[in-house]
Amino acid sequence: MECVFELPLKLILSGHGYRISKKDGLLVIVKPDGLKKEFSIGNVSMVLANVRGLSISGDALRLMLRHGVSLVLVSNNKPIGKIQPMMLKTNVKLKKMQIRAQDSELGLKIARSIVLNKILNQVRVLKKLIKARHITQQRIALKIDEKIQEILSIYRTVSTEEAYVKSWLISKEAESAKHYWEAVSEILPKELGFNGRKKKYENPEDPVNHSLNYLYTLLMYQVWYAIELSGLDPFIGYLHEDSNRRPSLVMDLMEEFRQPIVDLPLITYFIKCKDVRALHNDKRLADSFRKELLQLFFNTLEKRVTFMNRAAPVKTHIRLQPIRLAKYLLGISNSYKCYDVVV
Repeated sequence: MECVFELPLKLILSGHGYRISKKDGLLVIVKPDGLKKEFSIGNVSMVLANVRGLSISGDALRLMLRHGVSLVLVSNNKPIGKIQPMMLKTNVKLKKMQIRAQDSELGLKIARSIVLNKILNQVRVLKKLIKARHITQQRIALKIDEKIQEILSIYRTVSTEEAYVKSWLISKEAESAKHYWEAVSEILPKELGFNGRKKKYENPEDPVNHSLNYLYTLLMYQVWYAIELSGLDPFIGYLHEDSNRRPSLVMDLMEEFRQPIVDLPLITYFIKCKDVRALHNDKRLADSFRKELLQLFFNTLEKRVTFMNRAAPVKTHIRLQPIRLAKYLLGISNSYKCYDVVV
């Protein structure tokens, strides 16, 4: 089943056998069955192609690049390439300050704030699930509360430790995540087969981990795009190790949004739906279920929330966070606050 999803400023192609062409100022998406959809280039900022069998005309590609529209190619839910305009706005001073902060107390401070915020967001998600009465058995509720207390103990350790390094922060983040996912495994219906967090390379066989991996990939695109708009370098981060293959700042800022934007909506969905038919026999996400995940994800992005005294859709706060970080690095702002709205 092939799908074309039209979302604000982004086009996501999922399935196989698409052609992209140009008609005047329009991008034309042609599906394998011959059906066409036309999109005004002025309303598109990115085309994300998670497809097998894609062709694009030179005219369409030139139209996209002239209007600053990037083409991201995805395979197995991982980005494998990106075509973007040659000339991107660069703030030289910002990049210098971004690099300088890596080896300074400021960079460590940013790294610790990311870890502390993620730990508290995990607690917020678990408390939210208890408050929403998704946990009806007293035995499970007590287990969740025990896990919350262990996570909070790690939070207190990280927040009070004065002599800390990045590797120690990462170890504490992993320790907290272990307790968090153990709690989630208690909450989710047993028929889903979720026994703990598994990344794609660990070959998970349950629909929850497959869904998490897919939605985290979508979240990465959102954060990456926001970072590029801000003028920050996606590959210069403060918590995750630098790598030519992985954008460390993208991974850093993703941590702020994993729990509120992916975990809570997805866990709530599986509690209500118990959808064990989300996978094909070959353990891939079913296309029909992938469409449901996309709807869940982008509905969450459209939710209006108040953060930093500003009421706006979640997607707007994602775009604003790198700008806020840039202002902090440049000394325009005195502090940087990680996203902490779990609703």
